[in-house]
Amino acid sequence: MRVAVAELPSPFLVKTRVLASGSNGAWHDLVAVLREAGIPDAPGECNLPRALAFLSGLPAGSRRRIEHALDRSSDGVAQPRLLKPLAPLSKILLTEGSLALSRSNDQRPATMVVGFSKFATALADPESAIRLPEPGARYDVEAVLAAVIGRPASRVAAAGAARSIVGFTLMAEITDRDMFETEARTNNSLFAKNVPHLSPLGPAIWIAGARELDPDCEITLSVNGALRQRFTVADFAHGVTDAVRAWSRVVLEPGDMVALGAAICRPRPGNEVDSPIPVAPGDRIEVACPAIGMLRATVSG
Repeated sequence: MRVAVAELPSPFLVKTRVLASGSNGAWHDLVAVLREAGIPDAPGECNLPRALAFLSGLPAGSRRRIEHALDRSSDGVAQPRLLKPLAPLSKILLTEGSLALSRSNDQRPATMVVGFSKFATALADPESAIRLPEPGARYDVEAVLAAVIGRPASRVAAAGAARSIVGFTLMAEITDRDMFETEARTNNSLFAKNVPHLSPLGPAIWIAGARELDPDCEITLSVNGALRQRFTVADFAHGVTDAVRAWSRVVLEPGDMVALGAAICRPRPGNEVDSPIPVAPGDRIEVACPAIGMLRATVSG
C-alpha cells in the first residue's frame, strides 16, 4: 500500500486529500477506504500526519484488510496530480557524516550520526519544473531515501526507533553548491540546503515497517536518462534505524522524516557511488525505487 497527497474535487471546491493505492495502481480517498474496510475507530477526516499516525498503530491484519479494499474498489483515480507528501509543519532530518564520501569514495563518514535539517518550504512536488534561482551558480542533486515517522519518538532505543517508522519515500536533494562552500567555513549548511521549492519529494509513501525494508532494496538516480547513482539500503554507512534513533534526540513526530542519501553510501566492488551530480537547466531528474515508485522532475532554469 502507498499513501499520497493530492488536490481532488469535493462537492463544492477542490480539497487536499490523503489518498491510498494498492496493487492495481488506482488512487482512492483513504478515509473512504478505511470506512469500506470496516477499520474500527477510523478517522472521519484526516491530514497526512494524522493518517500516518493511525496507520502506524494498526495491526498487520487491518492493513491487509485495507489493501484488499483498495484492490476491490473500481472508482479510483488513475493519475492524480500528486503533491509532496509532507505537512507544512513537518521536518526532514538528512543524515550524513562530518565528511561526506567523496566522488572517489576515499573518505569515511563520521561514526556519530550527524547532518542537517530541511524545511518543508525547501521541498517541491513530484513532476515539478525546478527553477534554479541563480543561473550562474552551481547546483547538484543526490538520490535520497527517507524513513517516514508514524509514532512520536523521543530518545528511543533501537526497538523504539524501528516501531516509529511507518513507511518510506524518495527525495531528489538539490544543493546550491556555491552557497554550501561559503557556509562550510562556519560549519553551517542551512542556506544551501533550504533553497525554496528546489528539492522534489515523493511521489508517495510506501507504507512499510523497518523490517519490511529489504537491505538489497535499490535506489537509483538518473539524469537525462543516464544512470548516475545506484546504491542499496545495505550500502548506507549508518543504518536507517540507527539514524532514526539518533535523530529522536530532537523529538520526532508523525509526518517527520529521517533521510539518508548517496553521499554516505559505502562503495561495493564495481559500484562506486558518485555524489553529488551536477544539474543544469534542461536536465530531467529521476529517482527510483521499486517499492516506492519513480520521482520525476525537470530543471527549467
